[in-house]
Amino acid sequence: MQSSEEHCLLAFWIDGFRSDYLDKDRTPYLYRLSEESLRGEYQPLLAFEGLGASILTGVSPLRHGIWTEFIYDPLESPFKWSMRMSRLGGILDKVIDKTGPFGHWMGAGLALFVFKVSQRSRGATYTPMAIRIPFNKLHFFNVSIMHDLLLENPLAIPTIFELLLERGILFKVLSESEMRDSRILKEGLNIERNVRLTLIQLSELDIVGHEKGPNSRAISRSLRAIDAKVQKIVEKHKSNFATDIFIFSDHGMVEVKKTVNVSNQLHCARLTEGRDFIAFFDSTLARFWTLKPEAKQKITEALDTINGGTVLSDNDLKRYQIPNCRKYGEIIWLADPGTLILPNYYQGSRLVHGMHGYSPETDELRSPFIICSDNIEPTKVEHIASPMDVFATMLDLLGITIPCGIEGRSLLSLD
Repeated sequence: MQSSEEHCLLAFWIDGFRSDYLDKDRTPYLYRLSEESLRGEYQPLLAFEGLGASILTGVSPLRHGIWTEFIYDPLESPFKWSMRMSRLGGILDKVIDKTGPFGHWMGAGLALFVFKVSQRSRGATYTPMAIRIPFNKLHFFNVSIMHDLLLENPLAIPTIFELLLERGILFKVLSESEMRDSRILKEGLNIERNVRLTLIQLSELDIVGHEKGPNSRAISRSLRAIDAKVQKIVEKHKSNFATDIFIFSDHGMVEVKKTVNVSNQLHCARLTEGRDFIAFFDSTLARFWTLKPEAKQKITEALDTINGGTVLSDNDLKRYQIPNCRKYGEIIWLADPGTLILPNYYQGSRLVHGMHGYSPETDELRSPFIICSDNIEPTKVEHIASPMDVFATMLDLLGITIPCGIEGRSLLSLD
């Protein structure tokens, strides 16, 4: 590729952008742009917070050590102070469970209060999303990252932003986690000639996909709105100076067709949380830490009776590049695509219609990538991109040498 010294990079991270969302009807601009670009498909890792960390560092969770949002860490838990409220917390949990939708939002508000108090005591900037962890269990857990990766880097491995800062390259990040949708459009249209990278993270599609499902009318409306927004920003940038465009996602979305109550299954097997084990219920993962030597086999046997998922083996952990650390779980049960653990610590008992976080081979989790530059011939590639490839490709588009040890490869250098 020719030097991109005079080019700026406009990168769109469209959260939850499934491959089949790219079509002439719902995303006409993006579809037309893809036909004029280097294009292909992206497959996520089986990771949660680790996906964003891999996109921004170019290495897998095995290297940067981030996988799920919460880890088992009773000794260093920032929520240990909540133990004083454990009895009250147990009462609150029962009240919340019995008050329907109002209880869900009341629980969410209380959880956010606990998180904010704990954040302030540690100087953290990352706010967890698992707002339905029972209060009497919170002190067993810690968050895997303390700071928002788009704002600061809590990792030992440098992010793309640190590499840019080291070289004196100006950049700006526009994220829906930090600002409203209307402000992103306004800031995206605010041209700054000295800014070499503008990274715009759009989360609306992921939110709607969860709430309404990937095949809903609401998704079609969101796609058309995002398509129009991207077109406005791209055309404004390209009318001012030479601009390379990179559009990618972190994962697709699977329609939820079934729910399983993992907690109830363990209760039926006469296993008691707090006596035999501690559990964390992500939306698609059930993770366990045993408190008695004999509990591990009993838990595994109980999980094997559940139709809708499987216990991950050591070989599975290697294949999916998952850190084999006790903090992430001694026993990890993964739901089958389309199956949702309910209740869990993200949605509580509230059914949602779309989910991700399944086996990476799931077709509905694939996303498109689009790279448009004057220096690139339009073509469709067979290589299935990874989160680490996104990192390497952004550096290549900016004309920065890709550091040694990066696990991804630039999508511009495919054979």
